[in-house]
Amino acid sequence: MTSKSPEPIDRGSDLAESRPHGGGSARSDAPTTKLDKLREAITEIDQRHAEGESEYFADSTLPSESSLPSDVTSSRDAPSFADALEFDDEAEPEDFDASYAKAKKTAMNMLAMRDHASGELRDKLLKRDFLPAAVDELIAKLQKSRLLNDEEFAHRYVRAHRERRKLSRSALKRELNKKGLPAEIVSGAVEDVAGEDDLARQVAEKKAASTRGLDHEVRERRILGMLARRGFASSVCLKVTREVLAED
Repeated sequence: MTSKSPEPIDRGSDLAESRPHGGGSARSDAPTTKLDKLREAITEIDQRHAEGESEYFADSTLPSESSLPSDVTSSRDAPSFADALEFDDEAEPEDFDASYAKAKKTAMNMLAMRDHASGELRDKLLKRDFLPAAVDELIAKLQKSRLLNDEEFAHRYVRAHRERRKLSRSALKRELNKKGLPAEIVSGAVEDVAGEDDLARQVAEKKAASTRGLDHEVRERRILGMLARRGFASSVCLKVTREVLAED
């Protein structure tokens, strides 16, 4: 009596899923592995992506990383499809607002400590890595509210440093230029400064008093050096130094 050949087993049947894994034929008809399922899931993702169903990527039905074979999870360093599709249109405005708020707080603290020229304050804020657009908008608003006024700043600076540091017109102009002030504002602030000879004499007299007891040449050199550092013209330096030493 001839034996009936066994009917081929359908891979999708319950029998196929329960078939033992030993032997060559068992390996050829092995059940779908986790790797196979992952491939099927990726194929479905590609299809839905092509159809524009981006909301699918938020679905939690995809295989979890803990359920995947180690050789698969180790290669998943690249961003996921869901990560690639996450666009935040509000990111740039939020960054601008945050940068503007921090820049404003910093600027208020700086202005509370002392006056600043617009360019000087802008440079300091940019060095703190605030967004240039946020800094520019802040500077414009501070100027509009007159919390920043370059012309008034220049005149106040000249008065204060003329009195306290005994700076010449030339030195004052140089200092204002370093603040980034426009040339016309600098010229307007220093043009009315008078009494250059008198101020130079005050500087020379103070230095002469502190060098009494030294040789005449040493005293002369030190007085001339002091006047030169304050920015006085060489003709004024020589004239005042000789007069002060002759009188001392």
